[in-house]
Amino acid sequence: MQIGFKYKYCSGFGRLYEYGYKYTRMITKEAKQRLKILQFWRNYGLQATKDAFGAKRSTLYGWWKIYADSGYKVESLNPGVQARKSNNKREVHPFILAEIRRLRLEVCPNMGKAKIKKYLDAFCAENNLPVYSESKIGRIIKDKKIYHHRQKVYHNGKVKIAKKQKKLRKPGDFKTKQPGDLIEVDTVVKFIWNIKRYVITAVDVHSRYSFAFCYERALSINARDFIQKLESVFPYPIKAIQTDNGSEFHKYFRDYLKERNIVHYWNYPGKPYKQGHIEKYNRTIQEEFIDQNEILLEDTNRFNQALTNWLIWYNTNRYHWSLNLESPLDYLLKNNFVSKMRWTNTFVCRNSQGVVK
Repeated sequence: MQIGFKYKYCSGFGRLYEYGYKYTRMITKEAKQRLKILQFWRNYGLQATKDAFGAKRSTLYGWWKIYADSGYKVESLNPGVQARKSNNKREVHPFILAEIRRLRLEVCPNMGKAKIKKYLDAFCAENNLPVYSESKIGRIIKDKKIYHHRQKVYHNGKVKIAKKQKKLRKPGDFKTKQPGDLIEVDTVVKFIWNIKRYVITAVDVHSRYSFAFCYERALSINARDFIQKLESVFPYPIKAIQTDNGSEFHKYFRDYLKERNIVHYWNYPGKPYKQGHIEKYNRTIQEEFIDQNEILLEDTNRFNQALTNWLIWYNTNRYHWSLNLESPLDYLLKNNFVSKMRWTNTFVCRNSQGVVK
């Protein structure tokens, strides 16, 4: 973004502004005090300065050298960083370190520091070794990264090598410019009358256009089916999707997004507010539809038929404060995001007999 300077043609103002900024922001009180002491020293001598300010001869000469080498700039007298250049390294007895590794990796995977101290105190007493505190044991575990990673084993005894994939997170400065730039997807779990159902929901961050579908199980193959229906229902292409870290959003779901060249953003664990649009939509669909139609959850086909009718009303007739009291469809038509000749294909989920699949 280009920033214009208001006083561009005012001669000398830029220099005055730079000097004012430097004097008020970049020069500390300590630097001003040191300059005052140096001027007093030059005028009245070393003994008077020592009596008045308690400054030593070596300190004054050191300040003056820094001040002169910088071209007599006051900001050069600002205090520097007081932190040590090199910190002491924590010394750990090799026998104690080996015992901590054995306890955490062989005896009990990822044993806590409090339990380790119990075993370690007895071990140190037997071998005449120094006793470590519980907090020091915790710091050793963290510094040396003594963590046990669970491994899967095949039926033939071969260890399965786990390949960790780095999850793509949504950039902090990400902003949607048009519909389809980001669709937030989540799962609503409903458990009532010994029946458990999973309603996968989706909402477009830009236009608030939404979709939902109910499944009997939270499987990645069902999540993939949901995205296929979502692509058919939405009147514009989907560019990116954001989900939480649920198991239904792995494997088939992830592979399908990769096949369709749809960017998959993962939300940070324990931070649902980072996809607040879908969280707000989940509350809306629960209060306005799911709780009102709980009796239909036993038969997912009947539930999805009623849900389809509610979604048509939600996308075409329900007004939203975030859209200046317009429905999502009116917003899309008013801003020429979709053609007026196109209508939402909300019946693609039905088979030839008219039953929702």
